[in-house]
Amino acid sequence: MSEFISVLVLSLLASGISEAVSYALVYRTDQFQHLKQKIVQNEAKLDEEKQALGGSGKHRQRRIESLETMLSATRSKASGLQLRSTVVVGVMQLLFIYVVNSLFSGKVVATLPFEPLSVFRSLIHRGLPEDCPSNVCSATFVFVLGGLVFKSMFDRCLQLGLPKGTSLPKWVTNPEDVIGGK
Repeated sequence: MSEFISVLVLSLLASGISEAVSYALVYRTDQFQHLKQKIVQNEAKLDEEKQALGGSGKHRQRRIESLETMLSATRSKASGLQLRSTVVVGVMQLLFIYVVNSLFSGKVVATLPFEPLSVFRSLIHRGLPEDCPSNVCSATFVFVLGGLVFKSMFDRCLQLGLPKGTSLPKWVTNPEDVIGGK
């Protein structure tokens, strides 16, 4: 059980370090903050325009499409800024996985209460000997799952990234316009 806790603590530390690097490279920059503010403003304008009752149909539709285009372009610029951080964090995660593999190679850190599907068995058993029971987990599997959980928790608590869009894509709200129907 102590090895399981150790792997989770390593996963928490790795996620925290990754978020700190992302903050240093992207989220604290003035350019990213400006783009984030612009996205929030454009989303608010778009919601107002969609809720507005007045205005002619074609003119209003053009304004909505213009706002959606501006919003998409701004999100794309912000995603471009996040790319370098993504690459650095990816390399760091690979290094952390290497360290976890070297520290806990061949050690069982958890036992599942069920038999995993054969598709996932190679992921769950990464680094374990072949003669291990099929319901045991390696440290790598626990580390990766813990990293996914901790990263999403950091993202939610710190709210550093881009705001999540509330508007649905056009193909969901009006598929006839997209595929050329009616």
